[in-house]
This record gives sequence, structure tokens and C-alpha cells, in this order.
Amino acid sequence: MWEWYQYRRHLINEVTPNPGHLALVEMEKHYAEFTLITQNVDGLHQKAGSQNIHELHGNILRNLCIKCNTFYSEINNLSDNKAPICQCGGLIRPDVVWFGEFLSETILEAANKAASLCDLFLSIGTSALVYPAASLPEVARYHGVFVVEINPTPTPVSKIADEVIAENSGIVLPELLKYMKN
Repeated sequence: MWEWYQYRRHLINEVTPNPGHLALVEMEKHYAEFTLITQNVDGLHQKAGSQNIHELHGNILRNLCIKCNTFYSEINNLSDNKAPICQCGGLIRPDVVWFGEFLSETILEAANKAASLCDLFLSIGTSALVYPAASLPEVARYHGVFVVEINPTPTPVSKIADEVIAENSGIVLPELLKYMKN
């Protein structure tokens, strides 16, 4: 398992944020209550410079003790074929949500609150099929929030969105940012 995660981390470290990531950083600078909710575990939003992020599915670049919840950015001695151990004696694992696991209640509550209280909800580049994350545009819509979907292909959000932009986020978000600044 660790070999696979280390390989994925190596691949992630080789990529850079796209223009969509960078546009979101600029939006955050202009709107005091900007909240970014992501299912991505690649850390590219942080790499781009986003600050107020709720990572629903964790972050592959972090590790977590399953006993005391201490975070570790790096793990040493992975080559000895033993699971890394925390100072408390607990096992350390990648900080990602695995199939069948529950999301962090704290993060999910914060994401639901942000979706229900925002003025504008952008659903960007998601299949909108993985719950409970897929319910966030529905939460926003229920609370009267203007919902915009930005995705090259239709999703379940397309049916409830006030506006659907069928394009890649790396193209649309920089253009939307220009419009928002005017």
C-alpha cells in the first residue's frame, strides 16, 4: 500500500496547478468569505495558494495516526516493510478517505454550512455522483443559493443549476475571474 501511495505522491509532485486552480486563488483574495470545498486529494489547491479549503476526502500528501490523529507530512523508514508507527504507538496511514470509510464529520458539517450560507455556489469539474459530496449543490439550491455548474459534460447538478457552463474549469474560471473583477 505504501509503495502505491509513494508512487502517487511522486506523480503529484511533478504536476502544477492549472489556470482554474490559480483563478480560484484570485477569487479567494477578492471575497472575504470564499470557501473552497474539494473532493480532490492531490493538494493542488494548496500548491496554487488557496487558503480556506475543506478537503472532504483528505490529502494524499499528508499522513495521519489512526490513534491520536497527529498529522505527518513525511514518513521515514518506509523501506523496512513495516507500517510506520506514531509516537503514541498508533499506526500511521495516508490521510485519505478509503472506500467504505466515513468523511470527517467536522469537515462535512463545515462544507454543508458553507453551501447553505453562500451567495454563489460553483460546482466545478465533478461527476456529482459521490455522496455525501454530491449533495452540496442540492444543499445550496435548497437554501436559495444561485448554483453554477462548470463541467464539460452534464451531471445530476445540471438539472438543478441556475446556470450550466459546459467547458473545462481551466478555461472558464480565468474568464469568470476577469468578469468578476469588472
